[in-house]
Amino acid sequence: MKRYLFLMLLSICFLSSFAQYKTVSFDVNGLKVIFRPTQKETVSIRMYYKGGVMNYDPEQGGIENLALSAAATCGTTNYKVDDYHELADEYGIEIQGGSKRDYGIIGMDCISKYFDQGWKLFAAAIVNPVFDPAEFQKEKERAISSVYALKSAPESRINQMSAAVMFNGNAYGTDPLGTEKTLGGFTADSVKNYYHNILLNKNRMFLVIAGNFSKEALEKKIAEAFGTLKAKPYAAAAYIQKPLEGERFFAENRALATNYLSCILNAPALNNPDHYPFILGVNALSSFLYYEVRTKQGLSYAPRARVNVQQIPYTAMDVSTTQPKKAFQAMVNVYKRILSGGYSQDLLDGMKKNYRNQYYRDQESSNSIVDDLGDAEVLGGYELHENKVSVINQVKLQDMHTALNKYLKGAVWVYLGDEQLGKAVFQ
Repeated sequence: MKRYLFLMLLSICFLSSFAQYKTVSFDVNGLKVIFRPTQKETVSIRMYYKGGVMNYDPEQGGIENLALSAAATCGTTNYKVDDYHELADEYGIEIQGGSKRDYGIIGMDCISKYFDQGWKLFAAAIVNPVFDPAEFQKEKERAISSVYALKSAPESRINQMSAAVMFNGNAYGTDPLGTEKTLGGFTADSVKNYYHNILLNKNRMFLVIAGNFSKEALEKKIAEAFGTLKAKPYAAAAYIQKPLEGERFFAENRALATNYLSCILNAPALNNPDHYPFILGVNALSSFLYYEVRTKQGLSYAPRARVNVQQIPYTAMDVSTTQPKKAFQAMVNVYKRILSGGYSQDLLDGMKKNYRNQYYRDQESSNSIVDDLGDAEVLGGYELHENKVSVINQVKLQDMHTALNKYLKGAVWVYLGDEQLGKAVFQ
């Protein structure tokens, strides 16, 4: 009896502890806040700005990424540029800004001991950035250099080509980093106006925080820092996913030691019930691809299959090879095998275990917690991440088989390398 009471008390304590550190959501003067209490010695904060590339015309590609990176680095009305950076360096505070296809962020990471100092810099960067012209020019030059670097690297270039082909004619295909041409046309004033008139809008913003402090203390800080934020009309963009049909081939000629081949396929969105069965199926596809293309035939160093999880998602099978025709045939064979159901319960159980392990490893990092919750909130609700493990545990082999056959239809083949070899693949 004593043993039973002890176990019952232990269970109650465990459940109480779990509830104490469960993610909560609340509003502070109309600003949505997602908060995960932790016992960690680090704090991570992200202010999210919804919309991403759908906030501006393609001719302005890169303006949001530049606006947010400059807001986080180019000084504020409270702190001159040199003082701002000196304080950040003194306390080991990392503040960064940038934009992806679906959203932008200004984020702050620091140790809990210096949270107050970090919070002041973070809040100032959001509410009162000044876009110092000299510092802005440096940030703009860094952005242009990054665009050149990404275009030069084959791995990133094939991804750029894939997105451009997948979303051709759709504003969603705009590169969030912009181009040399678009970035070159921006001034400190034009970017400052974009930030203050478009992005700084409580209706398109939400805050995600992970740290060791109380909800009450946090609410007070948020009210003081962001109480003056204005709420302007904001309508979320409509994302229309058109399933791929048939097969197409696109190539870019480049003298490379190895050629890059990517097959683009459909995928379900994060808030779709098919998402996790499909993700597990693509993991199986990736394992088969690795075994067939690298282990068995030695055609590529690191073949893989992956899902780009975003508002309009897609699947990609990637191979780099000196023998594109053989690699192509191997990819097709693996594709046919996965659709026929060539996987076992043991494989599914192993993939579930890997997902659970990765999830729990991510919980060890404050910035991983914040990034995962923020991504999920943008794509349908932070609860999608909170419920991830329980949903994955329920996936059955038939669910995986059904999802794969439902979405792995149509194909866009994207090729970077010796164009003649690439064209020979599809003759």
